[in-house]
Amino acid sequence: MRLLLADDHPVVRTGLRAVLAGEADMQVVGEEADGLRALEEIRRLQPDVAILDIQMPGLSGIEVARRLQSEPANKSKLVVLSLHKEEVDLHSALDAGVSAYVVKDDAATELVEAIRASMRGEMYVSPRLTSSLVRALRKGDATPAGTLTQREREVLQLLADGMRSKEIAAQLGLSTKTVESYRGTLMEKLGIRSVAGLVKYALKHRLTTLEK
Repeated sequence: MRLLLADDHPVVRTGLRAVLAGEADMQVVGEEADGLRALEEIRRLQPDVAILDIQMPGLSGIEVARRLQSEPANKSKLVVLSLHKEEVDLHSALDAGVSAYVVKDDAATELVEAIRASMRGEMYVSPRLTSSLVRALRKGDATPAGTLTQREREVLQLLADGMRSKEIAAQLGLSTKTVESYRGTLMEKLGIRSVAGLVKYALKHRLTTLEK
């Protein structure tokens, strides 16, 4: 199995390589530190499985997955790694078409199985998250706002508070281009075509920082 690793922390990538080193049928054919480069390399290399950090510069792992999902030529299975255990990230990842969702704390024991499950055409979710997923499905909590990642919520909140992209970038430690990418993702997810519409949505659903 040909694998690509994408994570902006070199130490994490080293750890992932160590986890995979003992698997004779797995080979890391590429590594990237940002989402845009990861997207380009997945398109170029067509690995069997791409392992994506959920938060990366340029594009998030979920946004990479969403873009690849719309490309019929892409055959790579996608495994997302998340530092967080939040349901909104899980729902967003599944909606984007990933094959597996693994909490980083559990990668040492779960990553190999997640990769193998993906190659069998199965879905893999870290066991510690399956109970919360079942609860959410039973309650019917699959609302558009519920699909937003934590970072997307932060950008939406600051937009609703009247901040411009450059100001949001400074506050969150991101580039202006990255903030604008998040803004586009928000519009796509929520079915909204303007910044004014995003602000109206945030106010209606009490998603501004002023409501905190």
